[in-house]
Amino acid sequence: MTPDQINLLLDLQLRQTVALEKIAAFLTTQQPESVPDIQEDIANFATYNWEAIGAEVLQRDQYGVAAVAWRGKQFYRRSPQNAFGAAIWFSRCIGKDESGKNKYERLIRFKPMDRQIAPISREAENLTKR
Repeated sequence: MTPDQINLLLDLQLRQTVALEKIAAFLTTQQPESVPDIQEDIANFATYNWEAIGAEVLQRDQYGVAAVAWRGKQFYRRSPQNAFGAAIWFSRCIGKDESGKNKYERLIRFKPMDRQIAPISREAENLTKR
């Protein structure tokens, strides 16, 4: 190998090293992708198009979809009886908080949507008529 060839090889290795360092720096500064926490009307639960959000149905039961996969993560149906009213959502545990309680991230929430739209204030109405 000639000295020129050795210099070219060393230059190429240096450029590769710099490129890899830039890639590593970029990857370490990226935040993990957040889950969208979509809100949907509970009336749409039975016919919801899971493919539209990139989710794959993994399991069904007598109530409908029970588990889905979204970007390699599994989310399970939840629907407790409590004071907050009827709701169905798909979530997954992502660890524990400082007090030792489970932390969850929610993919989608189905709940009754109030379709009544309140009128705008008189002040806002006057400003829109200009």
